Amino acid sequence: MSRTICQNKNYLFLESRITVFLGNIQNTFQNLMKYKRLTPEELNNLEKEFISFLAHAQITAQDWEKMKIQENEKANELIDVFSDVVYDKVLKKIEYLEYREAKSLHIYKFTSEEIKLLGIKVKEGSKIDLTKNDLNQQDFSAVTILKSNKKYQKEREVEIFELLQAGCLITNNALFNTLEKLI
Repeated sequence: MSRTICQNKNYLFLESRITVFLGNIQNTFQNLMKYKRLTPEELNNLEKEFISFLAHAQITAQDWEKMKIQENEKANELIDVFSDVVYDKVLKKIEYLEYREAKSLHIYKFTSEEIKLLGIKVKEGSKIDLTKNDLNQQDFSAVTILKSNKKYQKEREVEIFELLQAGCLITNNALFNTLEKLI
């Protein structure tokens, strides 16, 4: 009888250690999420892709429904992984971002090695408002054109994501090319 209790205590101790270990791993993975979780609406829009993702992981529809109820944390982790996969795929395609304020404009070009920045800063006293596309060829004396290059400090896609979160918008190469010709 005492041997059984001792074995049970050892088992419970081992089980609690495993639970703590798995909890630490789970916290580590949660902290490693590169981007952010897709919203329920975004997930609904990507339902076919998510089903394919689950199938690739050999998770059937029945297993998924069961997991959402019985292993909710594991289901959430799969959603997090899927979210990162989606963001990674989208961010890899982005080449240019734009950030506008009334008196400044930044256009970012993302190469494989670095970020190239071209910008416009409106000089003091000028009435140009860059948020209204107020800039004409005649106005270039009222602005300063800025140019800078920076090696990536983080993964390319993470830096793009952070700029998007800070208010940048996806754009094309037209304005970047125009500014580049003026330098």
